[in-house]
Amino acid sequence: MSLPEQSAPPPEAGRVRKIWVAMSTPFQANFFASLISEMKGEYEFIVTAREHDNITRILEAKGIEYLKVGKHGGKELSNKLEAYAENIKLMLPIVKQEKPDLLLTERWPEAVRVAFGLNIPSWTIFYDEREQHVNQLVFPLASRVYVPRFYTFQELYANGVTDPDKVAWFNGFHTGYLKGTVPEGENPYTKLGVSSPLVFVRPEPEFASFFHEHEPILERAVERIVKDDIASVAVLPRTESQERKYSKMGVNVLEQSMVESPVAHADVTLGAAETMLMEAFILGKPAVSAIYWEASKPVAELHRYIPHSTDPARIVGYVEEYLDTDNQKAFSEKVSLLVKNMDNPAQLMANDIRRLSSPRKAESSFKRRSRMEIYLDIIQAASLRPLRPTQIMKEANISYNELRGIVETLEEKGLLTTETNLSGKYYQATSDGLRLLDDYRGLRGRLFDENY
Repeated sequence: MSLPEQSAPPPEAGRVRKIWVAMSTPFQANFFASLISEMKGEYEFIVTAREHDNITRILEAKGIEYLKVGKHGGKELSNKLEAYAENIKLMLPIVKQEKPDLLLTERWPEAVRVAFGLNIPSWTIFYDEREQHVNQLVFPLASRVYVPRFYTFQELYANGVTDPDKVAWFNGFHTGYLKGTVPEGENPYTKLGVSSPLVFVRPEPEFASFFHEHEPILERAVERIVKDDIASVAVLPRTESQERKYSKMGVNVLEQSMVESPVAHADVTLGAAETMLMEAFILGKPAVSAIYWEASKPVAELHRYIPHSTDPARIVGYVEEYLDTDNQKAFSEKVSLLVKNMDNPAQLMANDIRRLSSPRKAESSFKRRSRMEIYLDIIQAASLRPLRPTQIMKEANISYNELRGIVETLEEKGLLTTETNLSGKYYQATSDGLRLLDDYRGLRGRLFDENY
């Protein structure tokens, strides 16, 4: 596939007044809703959303005005192509009339294509390398791409991100927009008459291109939970066929969207919904993965921290363990330090938009770091996963000779731990190292009003 030489130019400083937000998945509705809510007094927003998987219901629950544009093409390639053409046809007159200065989307190909054709810069999010064909339609045309640090430039290049200057890195998962969120108001499950303890279930993404063949793993686990009366079960189906299937099991099938993420008030989240499992993790809520297809890199990272199985009996066992309140508390405490060292990508995006209106003088790339800052950069680099020395050198921008002495010191102080296997030596931040990072960020936040 040939790639275009350049994307639309970046918006000029001080020229961003109207922002077009294009939403094609439930994740985008939740992610961008937080950004819109924070910035609606500063900028004008035009929101377009396709009718798919309760996207419009989520927006209505959150009180966000939108224009319904287009639909999902389903699994058949010919239908996808027809939907692609029709969606562009529907979008084009709206965007030409509204004249936005910037497009925000995850990676809706039609929206990015329209923006490119009208010379509107587009900011996107990359977090799934499996749908390479979609990525290559989107990211060559994007002006900026927000990317979790799980990925290498080689992987990005294979997915159409060919210009390193477009990349805005962030630590952690794309669901980091929920970082620091505290559930408010009455428990929505109580209003629906669903009693505790509650297991929230989200089934498979049947229309996703990486999803090839259904296996009844999740259904069998749910059937056993219901049969053994282990807990109440609430299922949020994606399709009518899933709704019919789970309705026959005697579970609570959710027909309406919630203002908050449905995992927020559940005791355990179970399922095959990658994003919702990550949302539960960010919120410190126990989650059990029943994913049985090829995992993306972020999902593989998530599986390092939550139980994952394709055996229904083991899945039910994990759920029972997490229904214990002491185990729930232990899980929450365990993940809290990890989450504190992750970024909120929605907040990063909002800050970058504001900088366009109030550009700061760029700091010199040759600014000298203090020794303390170098130590902290090394701990930060190894905060979320084990890294080889060469990876730390790259992320912390330090030479091997400098690194060698510092990691020994950090090990002696209990801030780094090492693991050696056939692939070599790996370093990862300890709980004390993560607490030190959190204390440092808290101090900088109080002194300099910096958001993390």
